[in-house]
Amino acid sequence: MTEQHLVDLTTCDREPIHIPGAIQPHGVLLVLTEPALMVAQVSDNVGEHFPLGVAEVLAQPVSVLLDDPASVDDVRAALRDECWHDMNPLQIMAHGRRFDGIVHRHEGAAILELEPDPGPRVGRATHHPFRQALIQIQRVRTIPELANVVVEQVQRVTEFERVMFYRFHEDGHGSVDAEAKAPELEPYLGLHYPASDIPEQARQLYLKNWLRLIFDARYTPARVVPTLRTDTGGPLDLSFSVLRSVSPIHLEYMANMGVRASMSISLIVRDRLWGLISCVNHTGPRRVSHEVRAGCEFLGRLASL
Repeated sequence: MTEQHLVDLTTCDREPIHIPGAIQPHGVLLVLTEPALMVAQVSDNVGEHFPLGVAEVLAQPVSVLLDDPASVDDVRAALRDECWHDMNPLQIMAHGRRFDGIVHRHEGAAILELEPDPGPRVGRATHHPFRQALIQIQRVRTIPELANVVVEQVQRVTEFERVMFYRFHEDGHGSVDAEAKAPELEPYLGLHYPASDIPEQARQLYLKNWLRLIFDARYTPARVVPTLRTDTGGPLDLSFSVLRSVSPIHLEYMANMGVRASMSISLIVRDRLWGLISCVNHTGPRRVSHEVRAGCEFLGRLASL
C-alpha cells in the first residue's frame, strides 16, 4: 500500500461526499428555478440521453427536455404541493422515450433527476414482488431468522449476485450476519470489517437516505454545469440525490473488493444506523428500477421495526 493511499484513507472522514459536483451518468440531473421551472444547472451528459446539449438546455424552460406537457405539469405539482415523496417516480415522457422522474427540494434547490428505460412496472394483476417476503417475516421469531428471510428475498427480487445482512457493533465495526449468494462465490458470512470501512459522514448519509444504488463502479462522473448554484454561489448539496456521484475512495474500495455494482438499504433503529442490507454484483453492472428500489426500501423499513 502506498503512502499516498494511506493518507487518503486517513482523510476519508473529511471528504465532502454530499457535494461532489457530479452524478452517476446513467441518468440526468436538472436544477430548476421556481416557479418558472427554468434550467439553472444540468449534468453535462444530457446530450447522451437527449438530442440537446448543455448550451441548448441551460437557462431554458424545462419543457425543452420534457416535451410532454403532462410531464411538466407533474413536476410542477410535485414541487408546488411538496408531495414528491408520494408522487415519485413520475412517469415522464420526453423526446419519445420513457423516464422515471425523481423530484426533491433541498436547501432551496429544486432538483429533477431522470433515469431512462426503467424496467417493466408491476402490473395490477400481479402480486407485489415482496409479498412472499412479508408472509415469511410474519413467521420469524428471532433476528437471525429475520436476517435470512431478508437477504434471500432481496436477492430473489433484485437478482444481485450477493446480498448481505450487515450489522454494526457498539465499537462501530461491522459483521456479516446473513448472506444469500450465487453458488460459485466465496462466502462472506461471519466476516468482520473495521469501523473505518464506512466513515462517519457516509453513515450520516445512510441515516438520511434509506437506499443507495451504484449502478456501475467503473463509471465516468457527469459534471454538474455550472459547478456552483446560480442563486447562492455555493456548491449544490446532493445529499438526497439518487444519482449523486460516489467518493473516489469508495470506488477504489469497491474495485479492491472485486465489486462492480452495489445497492445499500439502511437498517435504522431508534434513529441510529443499526446495519445495512448490502447488495453487490461482482461480474457486471446491475440496473434496478426505481419501483423495485422503493420495494427494497419498504422492506428495509419493515425489518428496522
